[in-house]
Amino acid sequence: MIYLLYILSVFNQEQTEIKLVNELFRFRNEHKADSAELYFADTVQVYMKYMRNVPKGKITASDKQFWKTHPKNKFEMTATPTLTIKEGISIVTVIGKEYLDGISFKMERIEIKFRQQKIISFRAFNLK
Repeated sequence: MIYLLYILSVFNQEQTEIKLVNELFRFRNEHKADSAELYFADTVQVYMKYMRNVPKGKITASDKQFWKTHPKNKFEMTATPTLTIKEGISIVTVIGKEYLDGISFKMERIEIKFRQQKIISFRAFNLK
C-alpha cells in the first residue's frame, strides 16, 4: 500500500511539473513575461548562461528586453518533456527548436529545475 501511494505521489508530481512547463512555454511563446514570472522562485540560482542568483523580477525584465529585440522569437517542443527527480529537485528536460526570427531555428535542450513547484534553474544548451 505504501509503495502504491509513493507511485501515485510521483505520478502526481510528474503531471504537475510537466503541466507547469507546458504553461511556461505557452507564456514565453506569447511573450508574456509577467505571467511566466509566476513560475519562478523569488531567487533563481541559474538563468540561461550568465545570470546567477538573480531575482525573478530581473529575469522578467531581461525576457522583455530579449523579446523586444527578437519579436518573432518562439520555442517549439519536438519531444515530450521528461522528468527526473534527484535529491528533492525535479528536473524537466525539454528538446526543441528555438526560433529567433520566426523562420530559422537552432536545436536546444532546456533543463528546468524545480523545488516545491517553483523554477530554481533554467538553462538552454545548443544541440548540434
